[in-house]
Amino acid sequence: MTLVTKLSRLRALKKDRGQQPVASATDLRHRLARIDRARLSDDAKGRRQESIEERLAKQLKGYQISDGLIKIQRHIPLHGSMGRHPLSLLQQRPVLPGDRVLANRRQVYFDTETTGLSGGSGTLAFLFGFAVVEQENLETTQYLITRFAGENAMLERINSILSPDDRLVSYNGKCYDIPLMNTRYRMRNIPAILDRLPHLDLLHAVRRLFGRNWPDCRLMTLEQRLLGLKRHNDLPGSEAPEAWFDCVTTGATARLARVVDHNFQDIISLPMAHAVLARVIEQPERHNADIAALARWLTDSDKTAAYTLLMRQRQTLSISGKRLLGRLARRFGNWELAVEIWEALSRGGCRQATEQLAKYHEHISKDLENAKYYCELLPVDDEQRRRLNRILLKRHRQEIQPALD
Repeated sequence: MTLVTKLSRLRALKKDRGQQPVASATDLRHRLARIDRARLSDDAKGRRQESIEERLAKQLKGYQISDGLIKIQRHIPLHGSMGRHPLSLLQQRPVLPGDRVLANRRQVYFDTETTGLSGGSGTLAFLFGFAVVEQENLETTQYLITRFAGENAMLERINSILSPDDRLVSYNGKCYDIPLMNTRYRMRNIPAILDRLPHLDLLHAVRRLFGRNWPDCRLMTLEQRLLGLKRHNDLPGSEAPEAWFDCVTTGATARLARVVDHNFQDIISLPMAHAVLARVIEQPERHNADIAALARWLTDSDKTAAYTLLMRQRQTLSISGKRLLGRLARRFGNWELAVEIWEALSRGGCRQATEQLAKYHEHISKDLENAKYYCELLPVDDEQRRRLNRILLKRHRQEIQPALD
């Protein structure tokens, strides 16, 4: 029985039942043709996407490791230099104040590039790069997502390369990269190791040491002022989201390749910045670091080192540095130096120094006249009144004591 005959019988049957006739053979052929075209279009899109990823992987000297995910690895021998510093400096473990134990861990320097700069659940980290120092080389690895389907594979890869013995090192990673990555892990329902590792954010160290002396504390400013490194033809990080979306929607890869280069420069700058910052701690004067801020940082873990540093720079200290030196001098029992510093600060109107002098003369030197003098210089409040009344009472007892004897 031919197709035409079958359709005729079906139309007659539908008519008898009061229903609309079925489509003609021509209509069915049109529908089948549309389905075929749609399937061919999907296949073409898949081949086009595959072609883009292959081309991008080749351009970046990487390779596809799963659908929508490219891996790029590089090995940089530790000879030659970066900016004004030798790469061999990376063979020494950098130690910053307070992290002598953590410094023995493997340092994993990382940075991300994302689809937005404000964070939030709608922001995707499409590029995760990290660097580690391994014997004679600086090893870098970058994972690049070329479509949303590649995110799970990237997150699992990150988990596989990190261990509980690692320490993360970043630049503004505590406030931006880690919260964003943790959000992506939660949304994909994948356990994350990132937030369970100790984390050193070099931005905090740079702000402490140079926040008062530099115009800003961006990574590029650090590269120029501390490393002697200037980038050429660098794509600003603010253009990374548009570059990624352009590649996904139009297949344009040129700008995305520049984003990968930008991320690569970030992750190789971090270990060198870490190493040079350790040298700044040893010779802060040479690098125009904030001595008082460094001393405050050292005070948390090594008060002797902080005291020694301030004594060495005693003649050029800022007011905050002198206040800290006064406190440390008191702690180490150098009352003569402490009083000398407090008197100079008090003459300049420093309330804290005046209060310290009132305490010193009341409790240590027992010179109640001087205690009264400095107490009366303090702003009048309940605490000042109680202190003054106590000093006057002690002075009265001193005056009547000989008569009682």
